[in-house]
Amino acid sequence: MCADGTPLTPASSPVVVLQGSNRDMGRQYATQVLEIYGSFIFSWHASRAFSESEHHEISRWESELATHVPEVLSFAAGVAEGARRAGIPFSDEHAVAMFTGTRSPAAEARPFALAQSSSQEDSLVAAYLGFDEKVAMRETPSPCSGAMAWGTASGDGSLVGASSTDHDCTFQATIVAFPERGNSFVYTPYSANGSIPILGHFFLGGHPGLNSQGLAYVHHNGSTMGEPQDQWGYGVRRGPTVMHILQYCDTAREALDFMLTLPVGDSGISQGTAGGMFADADYGFSLEARAGAPAATRPILREHTRDRTGRSHSFLYGTNNALAPESGHLNAAPKQGKGYEYSLEGGWYTFDPQVINAGTPGESIKRRITKNSEGRNRFFHKHLTNHSGQLDLETFTALYRTSGAIPEGDFDAVCERYHRGEQWDCAPGHRSNAFVVSFRAARGELPVYRACIGPLNRAVNSRDPGHGYYYFDETNAFWELTLTSSPDGLLDPAWTVAEERLCRARAAAHAVPGDFAGREQFISWLEDADRHLRQAELAKAEALQDQGDVRLACLARALRHTHWAQVRAAQVLDALEPPATLADLDSPSGSPHRSTQQ
Repeated sequence: MCADGTPLTPASSPVVVLQGSNRDMGRQYATQVLEIYGSFIFSWHASRAFSESEHHEISRWESELATHVPEVLSFAAGVAEGARRAGIPFSDEHAVAMFTGTRSPAAEARPFALAQSSSQEDSLVAAYLGFDEKVAMRETPSPCSGAMAWGTASGDGSLVGASSTDHDCTFQATIVAFPERGNSFVYTPYSANGSIPILGHFFLGGHPGLNSQGLAYVHHNGSTMGEPQDQWGYGVRRGPTVMHILQYCDTAREALDFMLTLPVGDSGISQGTAGGMFADADYGFSLEARAGAPAATRPILREHTRDRTGRSHSFLYGTNNALAPESGHLNAAPKQGKGYEYSLEGGWYTFDPQVINAGTPGESIKRRITKNSEGRNRFFHKHLTNHSGQLDLETFTALYRTSGAIPEGDFDAVCERYHRGEQWDCAPGHRSNAFVVSFRAARGELPVYRACIGPLNRAVNSRDPGHGYYYFDETNAFWELTLTSSPDGLLDPAWTVAEERLCRARAAAHAVPGDFAGREQFISWLEDADRHLRQAELAKAEALQDQGDVRLACLARALRHTHWAQVRAAQVLDALEPPATLADLDSPSGSPHRSTQQ
């Protein structure tokens, strides 16, 4: 979708469906992403002329991929092939750089990930992070969050969870992959070409991911820097690490074992190396640091959450600070004077503006992030503890539908109070949510992955008196995908969900009085859903007549249309039968409505 030739962020996250060798899947990925977005998604990357030093750095990082995750290089070669077939002069080196970047490992704390070049980064950091006094926005948006429960904490012993990526949503595509070797999986990178405007290059990183064995990557958890600086260096970025784990690991313990074999890597940037939160129905962990990896690894690991009584719960949550008691040195902790404070629920943080603003921009952003993480951690701890033993998809969905609060009053005055260190109740659901997913994986059942562009609830506040993001045609509604055993099986369960939602939505919309102000909008959404289902049928018929890459592209197109129908129906249902917030679940009578998207 475009406005005067300018591409718009999609209101429903598009999916691509891949199958075969890793090279095959890379080629299909490029082909289908180009079908969705057009050539601009890769053209900037393809136009880059690498310097001699950049050639050297790409080669150096490539050697790490070849050693530890060689299938990612095959995928990258396929991406380059698919782009070239579409007429884009995309070399294998351009594609590898999407997974590696072109710069040497950080020697100090860097803001977020990396810009494409040092000159870009220097010009953008001050404006985005508020170090220039002329810039009004002086706080960073609340970066991502996630939570998961398994075993005794979930209602039935399954793995359930949810997470959000928090930034200005860009042009992403959810990968549904069926490799010829390893597990099938679903995974959503932050963007289709690996980069987020302003925030930088994230090397095809993203979250969450879920594979056919019921193993989930939930959240990156923290900004790292947990290893001694003299151990930082080359390794494997988070995106390639996660893609390897989803394809080749069956359990969370296997994922942990694999990450402990990797070098410490580029710890000075966000998600520059391995780590994060993983779980299956039996075990979960958050890997906060890997000092000494791989020869003498001394990991900092969380495997449960304790409450104030000392009771241990099989759930974990994370935002962007460190939560393990031994992690006080992470995230550019001040070395002199007042450092980070610690609480059981909130982890390591500072609200002190003098501490936050001391040091380099890279150090300051990591301290700032601890500030806007602490309150969301408290929110998770409170509500997950309250529902421990009964945590299910409805609870995790409600976590992201429930808003925090900003005090009433003059905006400038409220800003000033916040900048001085005042805190108030906040929530993981807020106006900087770019993408929200909830998921479930149970023994003997196919995994389910539900995705929404933007917040789940249009009415949630911004996290703090900064800015939030608002999207054209914002839907605030999930589509649902069941990870079947083959690409051919994806359409039937998605179609069933669409038809069930539409049946209920039509009945609900037609029961609304004719003079109701929103009735015309409801009918328009339902008509759009019907159009998408007709398009899905046409794409499915095309798939039956084709083979190979063309067949997969048709299946993916049919699935995208079916998801659109699901989302439009959900918009009607959510307007007329609002899904539960945590206040509903916590009330004595329970939720007034089961979620329309369950």
